[in-house]
Amino acid sequence: MTLAQTPKGIKRRSPEAEPSMLSTLATISAQQLPTKDQPLSKKQPTKKQQPTKAEKRYKPSVFSTDHDPHTAALGIDTRTNLPAPDIIDELLSHNSEDSNLVGKILQPKMFEDDYRAGQVDAFLLLACMANNVMFSRHSAVLNVGIVNTTRLFVDRARALAPAALENPSVRNSQALLLLAMSYMHLGRLDVASHYSSITLRALQQLGVCTMDNNDCGDEDGWLNASWLDREQVRRVVWGAFTVDTFLALMQHTVPNVVVDLNGVNRPCASNMWYIGNDSLDTVSYPCAHEREPGDSEYLTALREAKHGGVPWTHNGSSVQLNFAVLGNTLLRCISDPQVTSVCVDRLVDKARRAVGDWLAPLPLMPPQPTVAEIQLTVIVSAAALCLKSVITPYLFARCRAADSELPNLRGESAIDAMITDYIAAAHTHYTHAYRIQSECVPPMFAAYSMTICGGMFAVCAHTAPTERLRRRFSSIMRFFIDVSRRCTERSLLFQRACDEIEKVSDMARFLPRRLTPGQLQKVRDAVLPGAIEAAVNRPFAQFIAPMAPILRATAPDAPPMRSRCGVIPLTSNLCAIFGHVWARSSSSVQPLSPPDQAQSPPKSPLSYSSSPEPRDVEKAPAHRLTFTAISSLMIGLAVAAKDESFFDFLPTDTECSSLKSILN
Repeated sequence: MTLAQTPKGIKRRSPEAEPSMLSTLATISAQQLPTKDQPLSKKQPTKKQQPTKAEKRYKPSVFSTDHDPHTAALGIDTRTNLPAPDIIDELLSHNSEDSNLVGKILQPKMFEDDYRAGQVDAFLLLACMANNVMFSRHSAVLNVGIVNTTRLFVDRARALAPAALENPSVRNSQALLLLAMSYMHLGRLDVASHYSSITLRALQQLGVCTMDNNDCGDEDGWLNASWLDREQVRRVVWGAFTVDTFLALMQHTVPNVVVDLNGVNRPCASNMWYIGNDSLDTVSYPCAHEREPGDSEYLTALREAKHGGVPWTHNGSSVQLNFAVLGNTLLRCISDPQVTSVCVDRLVDKARRAVGDWLAPLPLMPPQPTVAEIQLTVIVSAAALCLKSVITPYLFARCRAADSELPNLRGESAIDAMITDYIAAAHTHYTHAYRIQSECVPPMFAAYSMTICGGMFAVCAHTAPTERLRRRFSSIMRFFIDVSRRCTERSLLFQRACDEIEKVSDMARFLPRRLTPGQLQKVRDAVLPGAIEAAVNRPFAQFIAPMAPILRATAPDAPPMRSRCGVIPLTSNLCAIFGHVWARSSSSVQPLSPPDQAQSPPKSPLSYSSSPEPRDVEKAPAHRLTFTAISSLMIGLAVAAKDESFFDFLPTDTECSSLKSILN
């Protein structure tokens, strides 16, 4: 049984295998070309023939290359819409890259063999090449541009998508999923969500979501198929589910398709997958990860953590959840009006503890890690940070609610511990991402974790209590912006990350630099009276509007806050609270004390200009709030009420300098 055919016993399958789309397109287009003796200016009368079934399904090329230098540079054939053979070979050679998700969905060796035999249709081939463009080193691709080449392949692949939707199959589902991932590289998350949802729906209609459920019997004959065929089906199902959940996390929306994957085993270990040997087959999911010969102990521990997932106790028994399953469940429960707030509180709090248990056994990264160790570490830490980006803001907003059922998060000390854990996870991810070499392409899922980290430290760079911390957080923010800009040349998904970080940094200038604990509680309740989702997509000016009356009501003789750098004066003057934005200063950071006097109190209070005029308040940026932006701003408000001792959990400046000196 081949994946080009629809499984046995499933409705709407083609009765016989279709010819290769590559050969079909070439044949159809070649028949329309004039012969050597036929003039181009005059049409010869021909006998009208009925179109074949293949001609009805796959139309010839409709893209003109007469005035497009990009298509000419890539040698795109007008008959097949495919580039030159050497470009195809170079692009397909990247299927086995560690950070390339194509190799996790398509078995590299099997796909290459099918391609050499002419059994890969144009839709799947174009979608595969569109994802591999970001890894390409071909001179023609680099001259045209990574993004331009990706867009050319995506435009030609989407023209073949309608025919694939009318003829659902596993192969077409693979192509649809790869097309969704290609749109992510173009920064079109809305279109990518559309195709990932269609992929899941098509797989549901094919019935493959119960292929490993023994209670359903073997009606579709999956047990008679080869292990490699069944494993590819498992991987496209779980891949579509993971991509759909990741897109929902990035946009903080509810996943579009409800799918039950209890009938599909989790994908096998990578050493079994890349070998692709049917003799390694086990009908049931392998329980333990088998250590590969070249893996270090650290890499083996990472693979076991990623392979095992999140520990979860259900009905007294311990199970392992894939991080995508947990993230999908959290987004659904938080957004479901029929689920009570008490149930959601308990679920989210349990997820918080489960993620901590998941990452606790992981050892520290070795001083000189390999590229594979760095890439896998970034993937694992990014997955954990994506889950915490949903968990922490929800608990932060709900812990003070009257109907909250969070006994473990009562009191400011418990809230501070949750915030420090979130900031520490972001800082750890920064230390891992800092090791990525400039020529390496970060994993696609790291784009969102960079957004989370960059936005969080952009706000902390404004509200941290000392100049030393502000400079440190500002440098971390600049690192994520620089990495995102560098990766933008290969994927516009990182351009979205860069834009989001810069917008959050722009909004952070309008937050108060210092708050008393009492002010923090009032401001927090005013700007976020209910769930955090209620503030999504609101204008930023509306978000900060309730702060001004609270800050104006502050008594001029309020007791100052103490920190290691001295006295931080609190005043009712809005310029003293909000800093340079209200004082009309062009400096991005105003130190509370000179760097050389960090251990002694300042000789005189800080001087600021007079109170702002009304038109200064109207200068707030016209940004709309995303879920990530709101989360970062709320973390920044909490930091504004803390002193320097709050950040004792972070590595010292000496440790960070040592890491940078080793890497440089």
